[in-house]
Amino acid sequence: GQALAQSNVTVYGIADSGIEVLNNASSAAGADRTLTRLSSGNLSGSRLGFRGNEDLGGGLKAVFILEAGIGLDTGTSLQGGRMFGRQALIGLQGHWGNLYLGRQNSMMLEWMSKYNTMDNATWSAKVHDGAFSDRMDNAIKYTQKFGAVEMATYYSTNYNGQESSDSAKVGRQYGAGLQYRGQGLSMAALYDQKQGTTLATKDNADKHLTLGARYKFGKAEVLGGYLTRRQQAAGAAAVRTNMVWFGGSYQVTGPLQLSASIYHTDRKNANQDPTSVIAMAKYALSKR
Repeated sequence: GQALAQSNVTVYGIADSGIEVLNNASSAAGADRTLTRLSSGNLSGSRLGFRGNEDLGGGLKAVFILEAGIGLDTGTSLQGGRMFGRQALIGLQGHWGNLYLGRQNSMMLEWMSKYNTMDNATWSAKVHDGAFSDRMDNAIKYTQKFGAVEMATYYSTNYNGQESSDSAKVGRQYGAGLQYRGQGLSMAALYDQKQGTTLATKDNADKHLTLGARYKFGKAEVLGGYLTRRQQAAGAAAVRTNMVWFGGSYQVTGPLQLSASIYHTDRKNANQDPTSVIAMAKYALSKR
C-alpha cells in the first residue's frame, strides 16, 4: 500500500493596541496623577505565529508551533525578551491523544482563563492571580478527549529557566485536570503546583486548585469560578488565598456584545482583599 503525506504551515497573528487612561497613577507630590498612554494587548496579546503539521499516516500527525509575543507599542519581544515566548513546541497527535514538548501554556492559561468574560485580556482574572497566564519552559504535556470530556496532564523540569542537577524539585511544575464541553454547559477542574526555582527554595510550593463553569443559553452566557491557593515556604506559615468570580455576556446584535464581571480575592489573615468590577461593550467591525 501507499501512504501519501501532506504537510502545511500557517502564518497567523494578532495586532492589538489601544489608548489607556489611569487615574491615581502617581503618589508623588505635585505630580500629574493621571497617566494616558498607548497600550498593547488589551483584549488579546499581540503575536506572530507559525503553525505546521505533517500527516505521517495511520491517523498520526507531527505538529509544531512557534509563537512570538510582541509589544505593539514598542515592537519589543514580550515574555522576558524570548524570541518565541508564547509557545515553542513540537508534538505528535493521534488516536491515543496528543503529546507536546517545549515551551507551552499551562492549563491555567489554556483552560481556566476561558471561564471569565475577559478571557486572558489585560484586565481579567490574571490581575488577581498571575497563574492564569502561566507558560512553562521545558514542559511535557499530554491531552486526550473522550467524547465531550477532555483530560490533561503536564510536567516541567524547570518552568522558568534551565534544568538543575542540584535537586529533582528545583523549578518543577506539574498539574492535571478534567474538562467537560457540552452543547451549552462547560466545566473544568484543575490542580497545579510549582516548586521554588533555586536549591534553597526547592521545598517551597505554590499550589492552585481551580474550578470553572460556563453556560450558554440563547444570546446570553454566564461564567464563574473558584480558586483556592496555598503558598508554602520552608520555615514559615502557609499563605492561603481564595478567589471567586462571576460574570455574564449578552449578544445584543450580530456585532454588539455586552459583558460584565466581578472578581474578589480573600487573602486569609491579611487586609489584602481586592475586588474588581469590569464592564465591556464590544462591537465587531467585521465578521472575522
